[in-house]
Amino acid sequence: MSTAMQRPARSEWTPPAGWFLLAIGFWLIFLAWVRPLTLPDEGRYAGVAWDMLRSGSHAVPLLDGMPYFHKPPLYYWMTELSFTLFGVHPWAARVPSLLASWAAIAALYAFVRRYRDATSASITALVLATLPFFYGGSQFANLDMLVAGLITLCVLAAADTVLRAERGQAYRWMSLAAAALAGLAVLAKGLIGLVLPGAILFIWLVWSRRWRGLAALVWPPALLVFAVVAVPWFVLMQIRYPGFYDYFFVYQHFQRFAEGGFNNAQPFWFYLPVVVGLALPWSLWGGGILRKAFWAEGPQRDLRRLALVWFVVVVGFFSLPSSKLVGYVLPALPALAFLLAEVIVAAWRQKGDTLAPRLVRICVGVGAGICVLAIGIAAHSARGSAGPLAAVIRPLAQPGDTYVSLHTYPFDLALYAQAPQPSWVVDDWLNPDVPVRDNWRKELYDAAKFEPQIGKQVLISQQEFDARLCAAPQGSRYWVWGTSSDGGNYRALQGLQPVATSVKYVIWQVVTDAAFKQRVCGEMPKAGS
Repeated sequence: MSTAMQRPARSEWTPPAGWFLLAIGFWLIFLAWVRPLTLPDEGRYAGVAWDMLRSGSHAVPLLDGMPYFHKPPLYYWMTELSFTLFGVHPWAARVPSLLASWAAIAALYAFVRRYRDATSASITALVLATLPFFYGGSQFANLDMLVAGLITLCVLAAADTVLRAERGQAYRWMSLAAAALAGLAVLAKGLIGLVLPGAILFIWLVWSRRWRGLAALVWPPALLVFAVVAVPWFVLMQIRYPGFYDYFFVYQHFQRFAEGGFNNAQPFWFYLPVVVGLALPWSLWGGGILRKAFWAEGPQRDLRRLALVWFVVVVGFFSLPSSKLVGYVLPALPALAFLLAEVIVAAWRQKGDTLAPRLVRICVGVGAGICVLAIGIAAHSARGSAGPLAAVIRPLAQPGDTYVSLHTYPFDLALYAQAPQPSWVVDDWLNPDVPVRDNWRKELYDAAKFEPQIGKQVLISQQEFDARLCAAPQGSRYWVWGTSSDGGNYRALQGLQPVATSVKYVIWQVVTDAAFKQRVCGEMPKAGS
């Protein structure tokens, strides 16, 4: 395969690399502040990071003060740092996703520029940056874009290692980088950080018979770097919490992948229309990928094969389990952007500076318009957010106040209110359905297994709630989150006017003064009895 950079024709598009990537970075970030955290995912993951920051528990992810081992800690670490640098804001929780998406675009640009040319690199980066699917992932505060970005960086670094080794160039530093990136991908979302890039690269290497490249990737120092980055946190958690391995690897990885009792069950073909629809208008160029001539012999074929394997492995892997979420296939989008750019550049060069450039400008405008419109819609339809209610009570709150939520868990309340302590969650925790159904109750129930004493403090029944209020020192203050119907169902709330209300939720302030004791307590049993 020839890797020499082609001299671009006059009609080709070669913007200055630095300014081009800077403009893409601005494009990715400039709308990150306009909408509140989306529930449950953004509220959950940003809330875990806030819980770690407020408690100083930087090693152990926390959900309402209890160990939360659904995912590894890299996103939480990065969000903690972002909160520390920029303050506790929704946009600060999106910084890890924004950095990951920009890094993926920049790395893809550099790789394509090295092994294609500047025009191909620019078109590839432009396609990826204006794919509504990719842009939405970059604006979302969860783990999907972070692991997608790291998988992209890992695959590109590993492919560069292979191509450098074939050309007799220095490759070992790039091999070490690929190993470190695989380790970080594991810290971002678990075993898929190794399984996906490993499967992509192995199939590509075997298909193209690049045995020297395989040896370069499994170089022992690179394997050591991977272990040093990826392994220590998992060992530490198992030492501290002996059931961690079983819960994290067996239950959260293998059982969730193989079994069908989890949320978001979808058919096998679910991701194909999702990718095509959310990649509009660029996906309209996809017909060129299906042409036989696109895969003909030539210097372009090897990288196209890599991108094809990359896309098929990611989409195929996540199509196997019945539980599917849209963001899972974000790692496939850089490969799709490269393949689409190959079609676009070929048309550009064949037809000259007429139709193809005009269509590219139209696609950029339409794609960017869809991105902005989607963010605008999300900003004006965020129901259930704790932000508006927290804005009312935060100036009134005092450091010793206790937050209570009734028969629900508002993932974002502690973050928006910057609550100093875990909330009490009032529900029927002895109900046998709690540890079975895949919802917020099960997340809290599972977390309490790792710290039972904390679980007893924060997961309480209605009777325990009443008893604690009546046993509390006079003048204790509580902020109670619930729905309007709770005012008549909980003794402590009867006769109280809400402090703040929204379409769905209500917040009351309960103060255990003499009037409260006389009105509510009477002969109430003591807390814990």
